[in-house]
Amino acid sequence: MFVVGTPVFYIALLFLGLFLILKKFFKGTAFKVVGINFIVIIFLVALFDSVAAMLFSHADPFRISDNFYHHGLKAMANEKTSWKSDGVSFYQVYTNSLGFLDEINREVPMKKSGKRILILGDSFMEGVGYPWHQTVAGIISDRFKKQDVEVLNGAVISYSPKIYYLKLKHFLEMGLEIDELYVFIDISDIIDEVVYDYFVPKEFSESELKWQELDNFFIKGSYIYRSTKTDYFAMQQNPYNENSPFWGGLTNFYDLKPRWTFDENAMKLYGEKGIASAKKHIDLIRKICEERGIKLHIGVWPWEIQAKNKNGRMQYDLWKEYTDKYRIDFISLFDTFEAMSDDEISSIFIRSDIHWNDKGNAIVADYIWQHIK
Repeated sequence: MFVVGTPVFYIALLFLGLFLILKKFFKGTAFKVVGINFIVIIFLVALFDSVAAMLFSHADPFRISDNFYHHGLKAMANEKTSWKSDGVSFYQVYTNSLGFLDEINREVPMKKSGKRILILGDSFMEGVGYPWHQTVAGIISDRFKKQDVEVLNGAVISYSPKIYYLKLKHFLEMGLEIDELYVFIDISDIIDEVVYDYFVPKEFSESELKWQELDNFFIKGSYIYRSTKTDYFAMQQNPYNENSPFWGGLTNFYDLKPRWTFDENAMKLYGEKGIASAKKHIDLIRKICEERGIKLHIGVWPWEIQAKNKNGRMQYDLWKEYTDKYRIDFISLFDTFEAMSDDEISSIFIRSDIHWNDKGNAIVADYIWQHIK
């Protein structure tokens, strides 16, 4: 039954059981009429709640919360998903045993057999809207196969340096072996650092993990539960939640994401705090890499509007200065994008979206590949 994803359904069952017990003691017609109508109404609410949850989908079932690094992907997922921008793009998603995007479902041993590279990034490196073979990581991985080099893609939508650090730390402590780490830092990472400021990783007990599974279940299956948690509990837990009045609402939050690079008000609102947090967590990543002998690479790029207006250089300058200071390999697509005409720039992005399309993914992957070579 498709209504089981809502807690209202179980409340309805509880009242139904209570009604069946009480009707043995209350024989009156009025009690039966009121009781039956009340229970029917609750079941109808459960039905509409489930339908609303499907119509106003919150997230794909393979996207899960994580107590160590906030959110990630379910291990060994094999699901069809879609990306809504200008139209709807459907594609298949596969993850491996680590919960990393992959070509197929496969077991990934913690111990490497040859050279291994890990990629960390946000939705750009996840490759939203496209199957594995058309994403940046997928294209690079395919080229590396000829050299017997394994590429792992730990990128997930809405990641930022804090989450990169927590995820890297978690898997390295689990025993994952890697030789090189590519961290691709998006312009939106600065505001996301502020959003995740509240998050503290925690070792959950078995009962807490069970509750987390139930919580995820109801978030995906119940519009009422999801809305209540987002509008009230999430706000109480995190004052910088993306839906928070602090940002002026969700639409304004997304409008603010790139503005720290050219707007003084945005810089004061979140940019200064976000930059400090981003540098702190990238520094923690650098230290882990130095301790474990992992070669670190850092990459950046402009968004479409910034490539056209040539006003995203603050992102470039920030990480160029950092990589120069610590002699870290720096990969920048700013010159490549800014050398294009406006029409050429538009042609490599999904229409009505900030992300690269398949052509853009191929251009970025080729640039990174040439840089590596």
